[in-house]
This record gives sequence, C-alpha cells and structure tokens, in this order.
Amino acid sequence: MSSLPIIQKMLVEEFGLTQEQVQPDSKLEELGVDSLATVEFMFMLEDKFDLKMTGEPVPLKTVGDIAREVDTLVVQQGISLDQAD
Repeated sequence: MSSLPIIQKMLVEEFGLTQEQVQPDSKLEELGVDSLATVEFMFMLEDKFDLKMTGEPVPLKTVGDIAREVDTLVVQQGISLDQAD
C-alpha cells in the first residue's frame, strides 16, 4: 500500500486544495506549499504515520516525492499504513 492517497487527502484538507490539484507530479511550490509549510507538513506526517524522520535532508519538490519518502521510512521502520487510515 502506498501512502500517496493519505498524503493527497491531508494536503487537500490542510491547504484547501482540490483533489485534481494534488497529483503525484504536482509541484509543492505551485500548490502554494512553501518550504516552511513542507517542513510543518512532514511533522504532521510523522504524527499520522508514527514515523521518525531521518536527520538527512531529502529534496521534496512534488507530492510524489513526499509519498516516496514516507513509503521508504514506513518500510525501514516496519510501520503498517493500515493504522494511518
């Protein structure tokens, strides 16, 4: 299971976007999500998925970038996405 649908839903709810706007290749900056908002959103994802973000900065430019990073951390940390729904 991919985190993408959950992330898309959260972006729609948090930033007042439409589902059509929030596609994997949608650039965060074009959606009005600046770097500070991205960091804050990542903290929200930590809470939602019970993740521990690594200390290494990862360039997150698109919605798909966020989903790939979350999916990688979920696998590394042995977390089930089912509990995040």
